[in-house]
Order: sequence, then C-alpha cells, then structure tokens
Amino acid sequence: MIGFCGCQSTQLSVEERERRRKEELALKERYLNRIQSAETSIYESMEMLATEVKDYNQDELQGFSGAVFVNDLFYPFELGAIARERGIGSRVVVRHVFEGSPADEAGLLLGDVLLRVNGKRVPRGEQGASFIVGNLKKLWLVDEPNIVLVDRNGRELELEIDAENSVYYSVVVTPFLGEEALVHAEGKAIYFSLEGLEDVEEAELHYLCAHALVQNVMKHARMKGQNELIGGLVDMAAMLYGVNTGGVFGNFGRNAYKSGFLIESDLLALYALSSGGIDIESYPVYWEERLKDGRGLLSRANQERIDAMRQVISEIAAKREAGEPIYPTEYLSGEWTLDDLRNKAESLDTELTDV
Repeated sequence: MIGFCGCQSTQLSVEERERRRKEELALKERYLNRIQSAETSIYESMEMLATEVKDYNQDELQGFSGAVFVNDLFYPFELGAIARERGIGSRVVVRHVFEGSPADEAGLLLGDVLLRVNGKRVPRGEQGASFIVGNLKKLWLVDEPNIVLVDRNGRELELEIDAENSVYYSVVVTPFLGEEALVHAEGKAIYFSLEGLEDVEEAELHYLCAHALVQNVMKHARMKGQNELIGGLVDMAAMLYGVNTGGVFGNFGRNAYKSGFLIESDLLALYALSSGGIDIESYPVYWEERLKDGRGLLSRANQERIDAMRQVISEIAAKREAGEPIYPTEYLSGEWTLDDLRNKAESLDTELTDV
C-alpha cells in the first residue's frame, strides 16, 4: 500500500511537471506571436514610407528585393526553440515577402533559406545576423536580375529576382529597449521596444516609423557626434552576438538627439506621412504627450519641437491648398533655420487668411 502511494505521488509529480512545461511553452508561443505581430505591422508601414522618402538622400539608396530576412538571433534567446519550430534557426530565412514585390513575383516564399546571392555565400549564426543588417542590401543589383539560391524544404532552387532602389533597414523588435526609448534608429537597423508598442495605434505606429526611417535616411546616427560611439557599439554587438543584445541599449538615453536633428526628422517625417496619405493632424498631439515630463510640462527644446511640427503642418496644408507637390524640396536643397520655418509659416497663414 505504501509502495502504491509512492508511485501515485511520483506520477502526480510527472503530470505537474508536464502541465507546467505546456504552460511555459504556451507563454513562449504568445511572446513570439507578440513580437512577430509587431514586426509585420512595422514592415508594412516601413515599406509604404520608403516609397515616399527614398529620394530624400540618394546616397542611402540600396537594392531591395521586397523580402525581409531574419535568423533566430533576431529574437530573445529564450525563444530560440520556438523560433526553430517555425523554421527560423541559425540560417538566414525569409520572414516576410511584400505582395507584388520583385521577390513575390519571382516566387520567393516564407521560410525559404537563403544560401547564396549572386554567388556570395550567406553565413549563418552571428555572422548571418550581421550579414542581414549590414551586407545583404549591398549585394542586390538593380540593373540586372539577381541569382538567388535558396533551400526550400530540403531542395535547392535557383531564382532570378529583380531589385529596386529603396531605403529599407532591418527591423528588430526587442524587450531590451525600454518603453521610454520606444524606438532607436541606429543607422543600419531600427530597434523598437516591444513593451512600448503594446498600446500604440496604427497612425501612431506610422508616426514612429516615419521619424525613425528619416533619421536613418538622413544619416543622423553618423552625423551626430556623441552617437558615433553608440553606433559603433551596436555594430560590434551585431557582429559578435547577433542583434538581440540588451546591454548596449542602456546607453541610448545618454545620447539623445540634438534638437536640430529631431526637428529635421519631424518635418521630413510629416512630409513623408502626408504624401503617403496618412493624416498628420495628430502628429504633434502624440509627441506632445510623449515628451511631457512628470509634471505634465514640456522643456523649452521640446516645446520648440512641437511648435515646429505645427508650423510644418500648416505649410503642408498651404501647399495642398495651392495644388503644389507635397515634397520637402526646400529642406533637402540647403540650409534652413527655425526662424526661416517660423517666418514661412506666418507668411503662409497670412496668404490663406487673405484668400
């Protein structure tokens, strides 16, 4: 009788362990689903916005096939087993294909493993993650078909994929970036805070994506003195550890963008959003709420930033009213100052009042 009870107790312990294992597995599944859902929304927003901003800086144009690639190092270490079950392991795989893109038309499919691009062997693991972030887009040719070798369910296939000039950057949704930072444009990639995206609405996501995308396109990470160190750290981390490293993100808060870079990002983002058909009236409202301190107040620099946003919105409205193209020609062609922006906004307001 005693022996029977002991066996029953052991059996219950095994059942409890199995129950907990399944619960843990379900939690990890939901965790990865959250990340990948956010990724997909960001991919779609970035693809739309890239069409609007790709001419802002010709030096940033690179070939883009219309496919997004990842490996398991794009995700937290504890999700590695779940990611591998979904076909995302150490090798570089297709995570997303934009409908109607060259990759889509060539027949590239989700889960295809990238083996070679124009004869160049694709690495795996940490080198594979660094390859995706830094080197892959340099291999795409825009004036002739690209020969791409993939592994599809154990069978090697060769595809011819055209590429188009674009300004696509790798996207990493990470738990290591705090909610306050929310998004960081590093130059080669754009990092988004998973927690910070939880309650973001569709229009607000477009605002964040546009602001970050413009920072990369205009090379703000490279131009801003203090951030050069942080950019180097991120590049090094990507090469050594992949892209799901947490330690370097703690430094971002000490390297806040200078006011001029932030305002330039805002005004170019507003033009990109407006020309892309996104309503921009709530853009300053969103940022004002985010930028307020614990007392509900804005610093002088942040108030100036909000004022500049509203002025640019007025300027865009005036251009639309006059039937002019919604394109930031004056801001891309030379130097500008906040005083110039204020004077122009006042002039446009007067013109609209007189009509």
